Amino acid sequence: MPPTQAESVIKNIIREIGQECAAHGEIASETVVAFMVKAVVLDPSNGFNMDRTLIKTDVQKLVKLCVARLLDNKNPSLDTIKMQVYFDMNYTSREDFLEEHHRVLESRLGIVSREITDNRASAREELENLYRKIVSYVLLRSGLGSPTDIKIVREATAALQSVFPQAELATFLTLSKKDKERQLKELTMIVTGIRLFNRDCGKGGEGIDD
Repeated sequence: MPPTQAESVIKNIIREIGQECAAHGEIASETVVAFMVKAVVLDPSNGFNMDRTLIKTDVQKLVKLCVARLLDNKNPSLDTIKMQVYFDMNYTSREDFLEEHHRVLESRLGIVSREITDNRASAREELENLYRKIVSYVLLRSGLGSPTDIKIVREATAALQSVFPQAELATFLTLSKKDKERQLKELTMIVTGIRLFNRDCGKGGEGIDD
């Protein structure tokens, strides 16, 4: 049976099972029904031959078994399937969310990083602006606090100044792009360490969750 035809048959089976359950007052989502169909077919005790196409009697048997299990609220396998569905759906969506969050973060970091490493600041105001960008980069990369929260920015700035005073920007600007990127990562680790230490000492850690 071609894949598209097989998919059509399975969809029809799932739809029929759902309708049967609904007729008995039980609403079962397509996802739960699909998981149940898979569980029933793969259970050797049910006698389904995976090497041949399902015939009409197989389909009728499959529908009957699935409906019976879905209507049996005391059946532990039903709870297991529902938990599996919940886990799969929520875990996948969370994973997708984290991947998207990471992608957006990397994109923002890339922009800020380029603004810093390509910078040719010389005037005092330009240097101050560059320093603020470095603070923003450190906060973004560490993920510990928002770079738009004034309290967090002040704390991060103080930590950065203790290891990388603004006067060192002149030297920083003479570095190669690669060395600048390396130093930014090192500064992030150092500043993050200082902020975490301060939090543990009860002297800071603004915006850092336990």
